[in-house]
Amino acid sequence: MALLHLLVDGVCVSGVMIISRQLINDVEADGIIVLYDLLAFGTQPLTGRWMDSRDVHPFGFKLAIVLLICGALLCSFPASIIRTAALVGTILLGMGNSFFHVYGGKYVAVVSHNDIRALGVFVSTGAVGLAIGIGFSSRMLLAAFLLVLLVLSALHLYSADKQMTDMSTGVCCLACKEAGQTSTQPLSPVLLLYLTCLMLVVAGRACIGESVPSLRISISSMSPSVTMVVVSVIVMVGKAIGGFLSKRWGVRNVFTASMLIGATFFLMSSWHDIYVIGTLFLFNLTMPCTLYLAYKIVPRREGWAFGLLAMALLPGFLLGYLFKDNATYQALLSLLMATIILESFLLLCMRECRWQVLATSVVLNILTNVPLNAFMRSFGVYDPLNVIGLECLVVAVEFIGYWFVLHDRKRAFKYSLMCNLFSALIGCFFQLLF
Repeated sequence: MALLHLLVDGVCVSGVMIISRQLINDVEADGIIVLYDLLAFGTQPLTGRWMDSRDVHPFGFKLAIVLLICGALLCSFPASIIRTAALVGTILLGMGNSFFHVYGGKYVAVVSHNDIRALGVFVSTGAVGLAIGIGFSSRMLLAAFLLVLLVLSALHLYSADKQMTDMSTGVCCLACKEAGQTSTQPLSPVLLLYLTCLMLVVAGRACIGESVPSLRISISSMSPSVTMVVVSVIVMVGKAIGGFLSKRWGVRNVFTASMLIGATFFLMSSWHDIYVIGTLFLFNLTMPCTLYLAYKIVPRREGWAFGLLAMALLPGFLLGYLFKDNATYQALLSLLMATIILESFLLLCMRECRWQVLATSVVLNILTNVPLNAFMRSFGVYDPLNVIGLECLVVAVEFIGYWFVLHDRKRAFKYSLMCNLFSALIGCFFQLLF
C-alpha cells in the first residue's frame, strides 16, 4: 500500500503537470491545478464516508484504479487542442486520488489494528511521488508509473481477497460487521472538538511546511528537481520514523517534542538550510500521530477521519502559499510560533502533560496571538497601558478556554495568567535587547 501510495500520487501529479504545461493561458493552467487539488483533497471526507459504509471491500480500490487509468490516458491527448479531455482527465485523476487515499487509510488501519507504525509507513511515500511527478513529469514517466501501478494493484487485489477469505470467520469480518453497526452513531461535542483540534494541527503543519524559506542552495550542487526529491525523501523518512518512535516512546511524548523542537527550528530557518530541512523532518514526525489519534477518536470511521485530516491540508497549503513572501505574515507567524513554544514549555514545567490541555494551549494561541499582534501592528498600539489592557483581554479569553477543558477555575486562571505573563516578559526582554 505504501508503494501504491507513491505511484498514485506520482501518476496524478505527472498527469496534471503534463496538462498544465501544455496550456498557453496561465489562468487555465492554474485552474487545472486548483481543480485537481479541490477534488483530491476536498472530497475525501465524502468519499471516506462512502468507504466506511462499504468497510474494506476492494470495490473502492478498483474504482480508484479505473479512474486513475482513464484520467492518465486522457492526459496523453494534446491539452492545448482538446480542452475537454484535459478537464475530464483532471477530474478523473482528482477523484481517483480521493478514493485511493481513503481506501488505503482505512485498509491499513483495519488490517494492522490501528498500528501507528503501519500508518506512518503508508502515509510517508506520497511526498516522494509528488516530488518525482512535479520535477520529472513526462509522458514516458507517466507510462512507467501506470505500468507498475497495474502490477502492484493486481498483487494487492490478490492478497486482499485472500486475506478477507482467510479471515472470513475471524477478526477482520467481525470488525467489518461492527463497523456497519457503529458507524452511524452520533459523536459527542467533546470528541468533535478534539477532532477539530487535530484538523487545526494538520492545517498548521501544512501552512508551516509551505512557509519555510526555500533552500538557498541545491544539495551537493544537484539540480533543483533532484534536490526536491532528496528533501521529499527526508520528509518520507520523518513520517515513517514518527510511527516507530511513537510506538517506542509514546504518541504524546513524540508529538509534543517534535512540535516544540520543530517550531524552534522554524524560527531559525532563515539562518541556514539545515534548519529548513530539520523543520520539515521534525514536523512530519507528527503525521502518523495525528492520524492515529483521529482513528482513536472516531473508531470504525477510518475513511471519514482520514478524509477530514486530508481536507485540512488544503487551507493550510493555500495560506502558506499565498503569504509565503509576505513580511508581515512571516513576522506574525514567527511571533505565534515563539509564543507557542514558550507557553507549552511553561505548561510542561508545571507538570501539565495532558495532550488535551497542550492542544488547547496551541489553539488558544492561534485564536488570540495572531489577532492581537495584527491589531497592534495595524493601529500602532504601543502605549504600555493599552498593551496591558489587550493582554488582560487575552488572559480572559484563555481562561475560558482552559476552564472548558479543565473544569477547574483556579487552575485555568493560573495557566492563562502565568503563560501570558511569561511570554509578555520574554517579549519585552527581546524588544529591549534588539
